Amino acid sequence: MKQTICILCGNNDAVRELYPATFSEKDLNRETYSARRLPDRIHYRMVKCAGCGLIFSNPILPAEKIAGLYHESVCTYDTQVEYITTTYVDLFSKLHVAKNAKILEVGCGNGFFLKALFDHGIKKVYGVEPGEDMVNNAHISIRKNIKKDIFRKNQFPEKSFDTVCCFHTLDHLADPVLFVKEAYRILKPGGYVLVVVHDTGGLSVKLFGEKSPIFDIEHIYLFSKKTIAMLFEKFGFTTVTAASLVNRYPLSYWVRMAGIPGSVKRLALSVLGKTGIGNINISLAGGNMYYVGRKDSVR
Repeated sequence: MKQTICILCGNNDAVRELYPATFSEKDLNRETYSARRLPDRIHYRMVKCAGCGLIFSNPILPAEKIAGLYHESVCTYDTQVEYITTTYVDLFSKLHVAKNAKILEVGCGNGFFLKALFDHGIKKVYGVEPGEDMVNNAHISIRKNIKKDIFRKNQFPEKSFDTVCCFHTLDHLADPVLFVKEAYRILKPGGYVLVVVHDTGGLSVKLFGEKSPIFDIEHIYLFSKKTIAMLFEKFGFTTVTAASLVNRYPLSYWVRMAGIPGSVKRLALSVLGKTGIGNINISLAGGNMYYVGRKDSVR
């Protein structure tokens, strides 16, 4: 296991334990690291920095072990793709990006968001994704533009993108600082970074505490609106927005993700399925947020 530190304060001088670890290494496999699985309450030891409020996992698996698990992971979010795509495209549209812009998505999965942009007339779309199965399942129109790898330093030329997107991936990274620095380096002046992550100050944590699905073995650094702005501003970005994200899903999905006892969840899902009520779409700021930062000048 590898020790981590508060990436905002640069040390662990004021760290306290929130929750002890709930797993052993035998619990970990490709399914554990596959997208959109049901909450399993497996997480590292979670700590909180009293200095800045950042919550993070400590210790964690070595980076090469994590990379290997993601390489073997599979895509399990097919039933939610319609809803996720709509949410991400709506967020992206707020940036008013030109059709000829060059876009990168880090952690792009099977490329559903990039394909949506492509279909909307933005043809210069690129991705980075370590999951071999996911990249292989990307649409042929964009597959050739996806690097089958983790996001690394110097993968792309300096000032080569107009927008860098990262949806529910930043909190999975053992080194979010590398992402922020590289996003700044590869963005053109005036370019945007658009990030979606879980919110440690969101409704899910307030309602369920440790049982919230955001406390998960895949999540290493977890942010609030305050701490995510601090991170990006520390490395040159100007914060445009840090706000709660409203997601739209069927009621049955919200129940599946809730941190309630399994017996209650199974009964509720059974009733929702038999009555059809579970198919009703509900819009809710359930615990996600989005961040938009701008690169104003060359450092």
